[in-house]
Amino acid sequence: METQAQVVQRILSPARALTRERLIDSAIALATEGGYDAVTIRQVAARAGVSVPTAYQHVSSKDQLLVEALMTLGVRSTETLRQRVPAGETPADRLVQVFRRVMRDASRKPLLYQAMYRAYVVCSPALVETDATVGFGPERAKWIGETLRAGDTQGHSEEDLESASRILSCLFLGAMVGVAAGRDVEEALGILDETTRRLLP
Repeated sequence: METQAQVVQRILSPARALTRERLIDSAIALATEGGYDAVTIRQVAARAGVSVPTAYQHVSSKDQLLVEALMTLGVRSTETLRQRVPAGETPADRLVQVFRRVMRDASRKPLLYQAMYRAYVVCSPALVETDATVGFGPERAKWIGETLRAGDTQGHSEEDLESASRILSCLFLGAMVGVAAGRDVEEALGILDETTRRLLP
């Protein structure tokens, strides 16, 4: 098994971007149905309707593909947030709502998140060498900061919000791994809720 996969940020042509998206969506579907072992480059390629050599032009291993799937879901969470700004008078109120939505969705797809976080752990050493943002959650959970800033910040400074974003991104990563491994989602949400409100009273 290849362990030195790297997620490479690159500008793709529309056709290559569409192929990459199909590969990622196929990996997500296979992992949702059967977990980590159900994802192979051959199966992903077949489901995406491309050849195996074409798939390898986009990713070097299934671990890289699963990490890219994890990053893509983070990007989609950010896009969803921008389209549907959460209600809430305070930054903490807004973020607690989004945590609940994301965590409950993850709890309904345990095999998918087990697969993606297994790949994330495998790939992290190589990722850290090329991307200093790795380690705060995939990746710094950008939507956390955007949620905090998506309305009245209740007098919290930019420094307060940035600090809270970093801390909560780390905590969120741990909570997601825990829920994927079988921890009760409501217990994890309770910890996230308490921490968020203590950081941003």
